[in-house]
Amino acid sequence: MFLEKINQKTGEREWVVAEEDYDMAQELARSRFGDMILDFDRNDKFLAGLKTTIAEKKHENTDGKVHVLDIGTGTGLLSLMAAREGADKVTALEVFKPMGDCARHITSNSPWSDKITVISERSTDVSQIGGSRADIIVAEVFDTELIGEGALRTFKEALERLAKPGCRVVPSTGNVYIVPVESHLLKMFNDIPRLNGEKDEEPLGRCSGTAAVFDVQLSEMKTHEFRELSEPIVAFKFDFEHEEKIIFDESFVREAVAHSSGTIDALLMWWDIDMDRNGTTFIDMGPKWKNKNNYAWRDHWMQAVYYLPEKKKVEMNQTFEIVCNHDEFSLWFSNVGKDKSRSYCVCGLHSMLSRQTVYHVNEMFENQKFKDEVDKLSKGLHVATVGEGSFLGLLAAKTAKRVTIIDGNERFRDIFFKYIHYYKLTNVEIIEKVTSLTDSPDIVLAEPFYMSAMNPWNHLRFLYDVEVLKMMHGDELRVEPHMGVLKAIPEKFEDLQNIASDVGTVNGFDLSFFDEISTKARTATDAIVDEQSLWEYAGIVKGDAVEILRFPIDGRVSSQKCVVNIDNMSSSNAIPMWMEWEFGGINLSTGLLSISSAGVPEWNKGYKQGVYFPITALRNDKSLCLHALFDKSTGDINFQFGKSEDS
Repeated sequence: MFLEKINQKTGEREWVVAEEDYDMAQELARSRFGDMILDFDRNDKFLAGLKTTIAEKKHENTDGKVHVLDIGTGTGLLSLMAAREGADKVTALEVFKPMGDCARHITSNSPWSDKITVISERSTDVSQIGGSRADIIVAEVFDTELIGEGALRTFKEALERLAKPGCRVVPSTGNVYIVPVESHLLKMFNDIPRLNGEKDEEPLGRCSGTAAVFDVQLSEMKTHEFRELSEPIVAFKFDFEHEEKIIFDESFVREAVAHSSGTIDALLMWWDIDMDRNGTTFIDMGPKWKNKNNYAWRDHWMQAVYYLPEKKKVEMNQTFEIVCNHDEFSLWFSNVGKDKSRSYCVCGLHSMLSRQTVYHVNEMFENQKFKDEVDKLSKGLHVATVGEGSFLGLLAAKTAKRVTIIDGNERFRDIFFKYIHYYKLTNVEIIEKVTSLTDSPDIVLAEPFYMSAMNPWNHLRFLYDVEVLKMMHGDELRVEPHMGVLKAIPEKFEDLQNIASDVGTVNGFDLSFFDEISTKARTATDAIVDEQSLWEYAGIVKGDAVEILRFPIDGRVSSQKCVVNIDNMSSSNAIPMWMEWEFGGINLSTGLLSISSAGVPEWNKGYKQGVYFPITALRNDKSLCLHALFDKSTGDINFQFGKSEDS
């Protein structure tokens, strides 16, 4: 078996051969199914839908027997619900083998083991299910876009090949809603960065960006960060119960009335599903500020943001139209009278960068404090900038005598050449490798930023670039930032911890075997540190930031380790981690930016932060002991968490 890993010293993607005893359960542990299983709103609504439809079918069928097909059973929870509610036969399908094995163990040790059969296959590959077709199909095959996991084909083919005529489906229908908004914040996740911030600048020409979904926890957007321009618009209505109504490719022109004037910078999207077609039991994905009475937090589904190919201005009381399109797996939106086919990035920027990184570059171009420091450090000097996809060199050009951008990514070099040409930056040159810098610069600058980095400390690749530059140009070569610091802080999240929580007993069913295999996998490896955009998750910090490791940027890379206690853990449920860089006279944080008087943290939206969720055995300790090892040979940091002597 081969696993893809990133070399943290070079940024190169490498394939490594897994050990013979590699446990696929580790993949299960890292997949973070916890919050889906602990989504009690979801569970209760599926249970209500099953209860209604099973009762209906028992009444309809002459023999009073009901066969339920559970597609994508996961732990087997929905199958157990169906059996307990009176289904005479349940066939559960699960293509992910470790999950299928888990479901088989759980259901076979339940009181309904004689009713439930687990098959480890994809529903579209199965031709028969135990000799009789299904009376009811239940499936949780949804994602942020509702149809992105193949729900349309799953239901259509199952109804055609595996179900009886008149088969009920749980859920029965789904609606997708969009709200046009004006929002400077959301623009920053999509707009091409403009060096001078002027609206008419087009350094990469006109590009509509990509139509790909931007999934985000809209509930954590503050209401002053966007302005709704109309009431929610029903973009799509899906019928999951009638195969002839399930169409893979559709386009609709939807009409709305603007209740205020503004520019449509983005479209907010969410969906709801009717569990039994009775119009009373819905799973509603509306964000908290729109759905105050029925809001339920979840991370396995989110809300989403889309961008029109061209921004559209509307006036108050104006009737306007938006074209709503979908294929088998995705949604996209377009302007009336324009090409309604899916838009693709033509500038190269959107196709390479995540939304988060586009935001990061735009924020950097707007950060006057940072720009002033760059101006001061660069003034009249030959500046070399290093990174992968870092736009810092373009900022340095304002006051520098000469700028050499070092970037090993050919596509980024092409983008930087376009910026240089557009802004007539005659003092900027671009080279591919640090070893190609033959003229000694006066100063080396970095954010540091490397596109291949998955978490904040992966940008420590900068240390190795500086090591080479100092070997070539001498120890006296000035480098900024001159220090990097890895930090951590205890935090109590409102909900995010659910992704790593034990599931135990759910809706009356013992799912603890899932916890057993997940815990075993987590304890068998280094501590699992997730990467999360923490600005999307509400929480309160419960102590001061703790310094874990310091990295002097002096050209000498060495392995180092530390042991540090993280206190106040009895009132916390996670430990966020991030890097801070001492850049000239200012501090650049990839994580914590500020803490309110109430303990509410502000996290950098341009980076993902690391976050560790204590395993079960450590969750009640007052203090945790963190062992961190930076390995020079790999460029990575290994973490181990254990009991503190103070606990």
